[in-house]
Amino acid sequence: MRRWLNGIFTGIVVLFCACSNTPDAVVMNDVNISDWSKTTTLVYNNTTIGEVDMSIVLHVNRVFSAEEIALQITMFTPDSLRYTEQVTLPIELKPERPTQAATDIEIPYRRNVEFRRKGEYIWQITPTTALNGVEAAGLSFYIKD
Repeated sequence: MRRWLNGIFTGIVVLFCACSNTPDAVVMNDVNISDWSKTTTLVYNNTTIGEVDMSIVLHVNRVFSAEEIALQITMFTPDSLRYTEQVTLPIELKPERPTQAATDIEIPYRRNVEFRRKGEYIWQITPTTALNGVEAAGLSFYIKD
């Protein structure tokens, strides 16, 4: 019986490890904590061709209190194409501990983005209104199999 339970427990652990939702890559830059209003540039060196899910990542402190964030995002591809869009994304800020000085917020941004070329992709992220309490901004990439 004990061996059977150990087998089930091991199977569950393996399943959780296989289904972990950790990003394959994260690129971030520090921003002005008191007033993030300027463009931050992120560089991602893509080594695979295929689909990727992307999220905006913000490292925020206790001063940050926005319920949504409006951004202008410009992407430059390795073959010199450029795409600019304005997005407004909702934020669910739920710190793990109320006394926590800083935390990371991950906001789903794009799903099933197809990277057709290997090379350097550049993103420029600019808030449309100044934000207080953001210490760093970036993107996380989840490569799909």
